[in-house]
Amino acid sequence: MKKSQVIARYLQTQLNLLKCPICQSDFSSIQGITLTCVHGHSFDISKKGSVFFLNAPVKTEYTTEMLIKRQKIIQAGLFQPVLARISTLLKGDRIIDAGCGEGSQIKTIAQAHAANYFAFDISKPAINLAVSGADFAEKVAFFVGDLAHMPFKDHQFTDIVNILSPANYSEFKRVLAPGGQLIKVMPNAAYLQELRQLVYPTGANATYDPEPVQAHFLQQFPDSVLEQMHYTFDLTPDLAQALFAMTPLTWMATAGAAADVTSLQRITVDLTIAIAEI
Repeated sequence: MKKSQVIARYLQTQLNLLKCPICQSDFSSIQGITLTCVHGHSFDISKKGSVFFLNAPVKTEYTTEMLIKRQKIIQAGLFQPVLARISTLLKGDRIIDAGCGEGSQIKTIAQAHAANYFAFDISKPAINLAVSGADFAEKVAFFVGDLAHMPFKDHQFTDIVNILSPANYSEFKRVLAPGGQLIKVMPNAAYLQELRQLVYPTGANATYDPEPVQAHFLQQFPDSVLEQMHYTFDLTPDLAQALFAMTPLTWMATAGAAADVTSLQRITVDLTIAIAEI
């Protein structure tokens, strides 16, 4: 069976969780590989198995080459302890990954926690990469979608995962069911510090202050539980180059820094996992 048909069959069983991102009405049916809402707006499932829920493509700074590098180092285990911890924190079986990137993280979580997963990102190249691998999973549906207009009904989901990605807290609160939870992963000051020191040895970018992002989260969810994850990850020269290419931290790097990156033998992962119950 083709990927598009597999996802069509899966989404048919989950149609009551989705809503049309254009008119916010219910989807009435899936005919073949086409989702149609009660007002006639239709969305085709691609051959690779994703659904494009935007009015038009949005250009982002993440190129396909960068995303491939990101996929490589994530699949090598850069965030494995974090993903393993998230899989133990999930409460239910209707889970959104908001800002899923190229999909490696939610696929890893899905292998450890059986559930229905709905992952989306505004980047079409990221979603194309997410559905292109051999690790295709029937119960992980990937969408190209807008964080400000998520194609999900109100108060239907048990968990939202938001890993090192922008957030829309009003939308998150809208789609989470009572008792549901948001799991957000945010960087701490030492996150990728060896790479930062290589790229920005001095100046304003030489350090990172996590307080504004974390304070904003706590304003929204003052009763959250915060867990710290701090460890180092060993790098080969090849993985060091992938790390350099995957992160916005290096977008303004000099050619010299790019040449020196293979000297990095390990990298610090310093993150906060914030758990907020709705």
